[in-house]
Parts: sequence; C-alpha cells; structure tokens
Amino acid sequence: MKSYKKYLIETLDMNDADAGLFLSGFKTVNYNKGDYLLNEGDKCNIVRVILNGCARGFVVVDGKEITTNFYFENDHTYDYMKYLENQRAELNIQALNSIKTIEMTLEALDFINSENIGFHRMSFNLFKINFLKLEKERQGFITKSPKERYLDLLKYNKQIISRVSQHQVASYIGISPEHLSRIRKEIFTS
Repeated sequence: MKSYKKYLIETLDMNDADAGLFLSGFKTVNYNKGDYLLNEGDKCNIVRVILNGCARGFVVVDGKEITTNFYFENDHTYDYMKYLENQRAELNIQALNSIKTIEMTLEALDFINSENIGFHRMSFNLFKINFLKLEKERQGFITKSPKERYLDLLKYNKQIISRVSQHQVASYIGISPEHLSRIRKEIFTS
C-alpha cells in the first residue's frame, strides 16, 4: 500500500495526513486469476484500486468479448460511467493473474470527498488524468491506423505488451489476432 500512498501524494496532490486518512477507509481484498472484480449487471458501488497484478475490462457484443481497458498497479477499477448514470455495469473486469486490491464503496468515497477538501482535490485530479487518457485513446482510435495504435502501445504502454496476451492486445486496439500478428511481423522485420 506504500506505493499507492506515494501515488496519492506525488501524482494526485494529497498531503501525507490526508493520504493516510483516505487509505484507512479501504479494506484489502485478494482475487485469483480468472476471478471477476466486476460483472456486467452488477451494481456500480465499489471502487477498487489494484495494488499488485493486472486485470482486463471488457464488454460482450454479439457473444464476442471486446477488451476496453487494462488495469495495473494504482489503477482504479470500476464502471465509472455507469456509476455516474446510476445504472448497472455494462463492463466486466477480470483478473489476469492474482491480484491484491483495496476496496471502498463509492458511497463512502463520495461522503469523504464531501468532508475533506484534500480528498475532493484528489478525486478531481484522478478524474482529469482518466479523462485525458480516455480522450487520447478515443482520438487515436479515430485518427490512427491499427499499426500506429500498436506502436503507441509499444512506446507508451509497455506493460500492456509485456503482461497481456496478444489476442487481448489485438481486441484492445480493435483488430483480429491475425492482423496483429502481421503488424508485429512487419515491425520486427523492418
């Protein structure tokens, strides 16, 4: 939990006392490989922060799993959009290996955000970071070729390449595993 506290202080602009108080509201939960942290249809009322391990977010469309995100250390994992809309999750989040998380209900998080300006600032900074990440991904999907999207992963998200299976990477960048194989061959032979 020390690395997450450091993340809160250095990246999300919390002071040490607020970070310690914030962390005291979480409980530790472990998941095994293949376990679901969130299932489609679940109530969106728990925020999970991954301390160790990685998970994959996906939706099912016409019986096919489509990867929407990967979650690693210090990432918050929940269907935030459906939480804001007060709807049930459309997203599934599954452990890709053994995961250690800390968890808190979103209702408790909302309460402490309203009671402490440091928590509110942290939530706002986290929202900004996630918004910018999602907007860059959205724009990349619209303006870049699959090869360019894969090269961006190699450059900016090496942990996805090193920790996630190739068929899940292909799904994440919106192509078939065969197309990804051709792209990889082209990149590594040129």
